[in-house]
Amino acid sequence: MSLSMVLLLISCDAARGQTPPLSAQDTIRLDTSLVVIDARIVDRRTGQFISGLKSDDFILSDDGVRQEITHFSQDSLNLSVILLLDLSGSVSPVLQEIRSGALGALSRLRKTDEVALMAFSSKTRLVQEFTRDRGLIIDRIREIEKTPVIGQGTSLFQAISDAATHMELAGGNRSNRRVIITITDNVAWDYNFAGLTTQEVSRRVIDSDSMVCGLIVEGALTRTEKIFLRNRAGQDIYRRRMTIDPFIDLSGGELIRANPGLISSQLATLVDHLRSRYSFGYTPKRESVDDRYHQISLRLSDEARRRLGDLLIRTRQGYRIASKGKVK
Repeated sequence: MSLSMVLLLISCDAARGQTPPLSAQDTIRLDTSLVVIDARIVDRRTGQFISGLKSDDFILSDDGVRQEITHFSQDSLNLSVILLLDLSGSVSPVLQEIRSGALGALSRLRKTDEVALMAFSSKTRLVQEFTRDRGLIIDRIREIEKTPVIGQGTSLFQAISDAATHMELAGGNRSNRRVIITITDNVAWDYNFAGLTTQEVSRRVIDSDSMVCGLIVEGALTRTEKIFLRNRAGQDIYRRRMTIDPFIDLSGGELIRANPGLISSQLATLVDHLRSRYSFGYTPKRESVDDRYHQISLRLSDEARRRLGDLLIRTRQGYRIASKGKVK
């Protein structure tokens, strides 16, 4: 579909007062000014997913200016998923459980979804390029079990940055929803003033249009490490703690915790949650394109809040438009 056709469809549907659904076949990102976000919406008290919502139930703002939602759907876009495996001391022993969990979780994806596999410790390695062959991903995880060490330490920030960069360069169709699922103990250290900063990694996540999710593996070693951290809080001026939390918050992702016995079910739950998210598309109301970060706000309308009560909405906090006019 050409850019002119996309714009014509948008203008015609807007004139009829309708909100057309998002679809991968429309390749909506051909309109480089179109911003596409997705959101998970649950009951704040029960955590239950809320289905059956409509675009009129939401108010979407860009830098404080309310926007017209021109595209709206639930689970209509394909996924490009990077499984990012932490090979640190507390995660490597449960690689078999992770493989079993991945087998069940990947079966929940569509045939048109694509998956890549990366692993990291002190370095990051691309284990498998994007593929729709689920069995190939499982085989690659089995190979990692045999030779799990790719360096010492846990360079978490560098790994997320590398995954985001790979997603941008080789992430298949730009209309896909892009997700980095990091399986980690979420305990990583770096020397102060060394390595990537939170801001640098955040920019790369934004530029890749990715959502970061985390499956936190909690074993005995992880609990011991956390006790050690509490006892040394504020004492270590030479090292800094790294976690995936800021990138999950920034991109509107999700964090789920699991002990080794629950990895399989929790990873499947995380994939199910990805498939239940709503997608929104809009063209920002502004006079010019600029290379800066734009803040997004998504909330319920007053009428929807009265009808539905207190809901939790998780979506990315913003985006950046590069100098050539490409939405990031």
